[in-house]
Amino acid sequence: MEGHLNKNDFKKKYKYSESTYQRRMKLFKENPKYEGGYIAPTKNEIWIKPEIFDEFLKDLSLKRSNYQKIEVSR
Repeated sequence: MEGHLNKNDFKKKYKYSESTYQRRMKLFKENPKYEGGYIAPTKNEIWIKPEIFDEFLKDLSLKRSNYQKIEVSR
């Protein structure tokens, strides 16, 4: 799939162990905001869109730092 990474490539890109991958995917999949970033046509075929996951990581970081994201229109 264009623009998506399979599970193995995703774990290599982000340097995640299996346990870290599982923890992050659990949070990622629970939030409807990111539902387009995780596709699992079968239980053995998983595709993740890195751009959406990167947005998830930014939001997670802001949440953990107690910062508020403010959108600025130009």
